[in-house]
Amino acid sequence: MDTPVVEILKKYWGHQSFRSLQEDVIQSVISGRDTIALLPTGGGKSICFQVPGLYFDGLCIVVSPLIALMRDQVDNLKKRGIKAVAVNSSLTHREIDTALDNAVYGNTKFLYVSPERLKTAMFIARLPKMNVSLLAIDEAHCISQWGHDFRPAYREIAKLREVIPKVPVVALTATATHKVVADIAEQLALKNPAIYQKSFTRSNLIYVIQKEAHKLARTLNAVKRIGGSGIVYCSSRLETVRQANLLRANGVAALPYHAGMDSKARRETQDLWINNKAQVVVATNAFGMGIDKPDVRYVIHLDLPQSMEAYFQEAGRGGRDEKTAYAIMLINDDDVIRLRERVQSQVPEKETLIKVYKALSNYYQLALGSIKLDSVAFDLQAFCKKYSMKPVLTLQALKMLEQAGYITLSEAVFTPSYITFLLQSKALYSFEVGYPKFEPLIHFLLRSCEGVFDQPTRIIEDNIARHLKTTPDKVREQLQHLKEFRVLDYQEQTDLPFITFPAHRVRAEDLLIDKTMLKDYHERMLGKMQSMTNYAQNGLVCRSRQLVAYFGESTAADCGRCDVCLGRKKRISRAAFDEIRTAIETELSGSGKTLSELATIKSYPEEDALIVLRWLTDNAKITVSDELVLKLAQAKLG
Repeated sequence: MDTPVVEILKKYWGHQSFRSLQEDVIQSVISGRDTIALLPTGGGKSICFQVPGLYFDGLCIVVSPLIALMRDQVDNLKKRGIKAVAVNSSLTHREIDTALDNAVYGNTKFLYVSPERLKTAMFIARLPKMNVSLLAIDEAHCISQWGHDFRPAYREIAKLREVIPKVPVVALTATATHKVVADIAEQLALKNPAIYQKSFTRSNLIYVIQKEAHKLARTLNAVKRIGGSGIVYCSSRLETVRQANLLRANGVAALPYHAGMDSKARRETQDLWINNKAQVVVATNAFGMGIDKPDVRYVIHLDLPQSMEAYFQEAGRGGRDEKTAYAIMLINDDDVIRLRERVQSQVPEKETLIKVYKALSNYYQLALGSIKLDSVAFDLQAFCKKYSMKPVLTLQALKMLEQAGYITLSEAVFTPSYITFLLQSKALYSFEVGYPKFEPLIHFLLRSCEGVFDQPTRIIEDNIARHLKTTPDKVREQLQHLKEFRVLDYQEQTDLPFITFPAHRVRAEDLLIDKTMLKDYHERMLGKMQSMTNYAQNGLVCRSRQLVAYFGESTAADCGRCDVCLGRKKRISRAAFDEIRTAIETELSGSGKTLSELATIKSYPEEDALIVLRWLTDNAKITVSDELVLKLAQAKLG
């Protein structure tokens, strides 16, 4: 006989059983115990709080930093007949008010909340009235400054527990080191949490790192040899377009994807790829979050990612159907230098923060002492152009201002157009009499849109234009005029991020920016970069073992299929082996040498030197530090 949670799984998701660890996490949660779940990308984290949310009576509050993922999960729950709402920075004040009322008085089961909404007066006033049964923290690594995507607003979550102290908490993440897990437990004030961690080992994913001067040729070879759908990651928008064009010129159906494209173009690219009408997406790291395409056969990196966490997530988008897939990274001698320059260019000084904050205040005409809790769209490119700033450095400055509590900045997400009538029937009739040219538009909106006097209602300007036999631009123009006349509230569609100012505006020169915070941020960025470059350059230890060791797993066996493991099977002549071994021992007899120094020792081929170095490390003849410095083992080489 099925357990209640299995019955819920069958009823709403149609699955006959849970994946590995899912039921363990769920049973821990429904027993009322605080729980931390570490499940790799594609491991089914959402089930771990959605099933308990349905098992319990009452409301499950889900804190999530990603608007796009919120929407995706809310839409999926609604399709299954489950009532869910989301509150985030892309909504109007009235939409948020309605959503929170539904959470209090309706029969809503899931309330998704972005972290910056937790400390708003509207949410704080409603929380005690809500019948909360479960608090779920998605992307929980964001609460830790040691994580790869620290979000200071996540620190507000612990205050919720003061209002709902008896409600169990489940914190979920795909990528967290032991240090981050401990920080999650501490920052959320979890009580003796149960910790469930699925191995980070992906046995079906073959990791390959190749030194390659001609990356296009190697990419083409991999795409045509492996076949099927794939992703190629680049570090810049310009490079995604260039590489996609080069692949198309060589017969590969490739499309670019980056945050600078408009929302329609991004959606079209995504849909063509998901439906296998495009073979490859060439993208920046803006692509992939929330996209669950199971049959990705290869993920190719043409540039070094900035952290191991980012690499693990991006590479992990391959092979979610548990069939063989490849994570290929192509590197050359300049890549490490370029990555260091990229990271260094993204670390703002205090003077930069002052300049950006002052420009923001002017941009939004924010008076001294005022706050702005209503979200406004933020066009980074237009802002940087107006004030002659570098976009990448400016974006990092904004993140630092967010960490200091002066602003909040959401990710870019498509938000459709909405209207809400502000005038009631009698006043609206009087307006039409005075301004008859607006009558056709007003009448159409009243006929075709339900609830326009009560809550924001979605509209599509192109559809309205077709019915009125005019152009979408003229519809938008009339809607803007009606907004100026205070007839209705019109929020035009956008695919920009949203910004709010939760703290009182101060003089830019009075910003309280801790120099220690800036220094720590700089060191964390450089530390993560160094871990990434060490991984890319370490050709002595199995790739899979290196990856899982970064996340605290030390028991993983060699995968037997990565470039390092396959390299162990290569052979050179005994004479060449002895000659290279002697040269290495001589080099190490004085002091330690880096792996890159030894791999290019004298005039020996690098591949041959690596064969010898692998044998020496495998047989404990030399030691390798975390910084990839090699030394002779204490025992004499025999």
